[in-house]
Amino acid sequence: MDRFATLFGIFAILLWSMSVALTRSLEEALGPFGAAASIYTVSGIMVWMVAGKPTLRGQSPAYLILCGLLFVFYMVAFSLAIGLANSRQQTLELGLVNYLWPSLTLLFAVPLLKIRARWWMWPGLVLAFVGVLWAISGGRGISAHQLLENVRSNPLAYALAAGAAVSWALYSNLVRLFSKGKGALPLFLLATGGVLWGLYFRFSSTRLHLDWPAVGELLMMGAITAISYQCWDLAMKKGNATLVAALSYFTPLSSIFIAGLWLNTLPGSSFWPGVGMVVAGSLLCWSASRK
Repeated sequence: MDRFATLFGIFAILLWSMSVALTRSLEEALGPFGAAASIYTVSGIMVWMVAGKPTLRGQSPAYLILCGLLFVFYMVAFSLAIGLANSRQQTLELGLVNYLWPSLTLLFAVPLLKIRARWWMWPGLVLAFVGVLWAISGGRGISAHQLLENVRSNPLAYALAAGAAVSWALYSNLVRLFSKGKGALPLFLLATGGVLWGLYFRFSSTRLHLDWPAVGELLMMGAITAISYQCWDLAMKKGNATLVAALSYFTPLSSIFIAGLWLNTLPGSSFWPGVGMVVAGSLLCWSASRK
């Protein structure tokens, strides 16, 4: 197991955490679909230029077709889910549904990667997810009754968010099984951009407004996206997949913290008990999956 590949996975988590403020700025200029389509198109081109033309010869059809479809579905489904949210509260709940993917990644790793997990991995999964829920909700929690009512009012959005969580967890495991060589990440990113551009021209009423600050933010966000997904792919292929998946619980928490620093609005005291639960849960998951 490659320790450097594991470090690249941790770096990917940090980069995803830094992307919140830039994405918000781009959405104001390009709209949700336009921003997402632009980011994935630029990042796909950047990965292609740096890593070279992806070699399809010798790649497993299961990797190209199955992993490719899972990658594109995750990006598009999550973008659509957030776009269909009826309120800020519902956006928060959809984000939490999406953040089932670290738990599901560890869960799927047991049968797919033949990970021999000890029993305390399961309470670790629950504790880490409860920590995310606690931190994002400000320690107030989310009403189960209200959540059920919201699901009934917008079933498509919740189904898309749940489908996104399952698809990314499957992708993160299957890429380790089926990928050979460099992989086809730039093609996956460009395909995602192509689907989102189609949705933009079909459904979006927001006109693109590109000025120089927006161009700079787009190039920076494209670079962050390109590097983060390249690092994540490497970690899933060669690194300690269960450790990186456990640490990925920190993504929403570190996003809040870094965005707070960026916007000069640090989270309140209720944020830190959630961090503590995520730390404890992640350590339990990691120790349970160690050989």
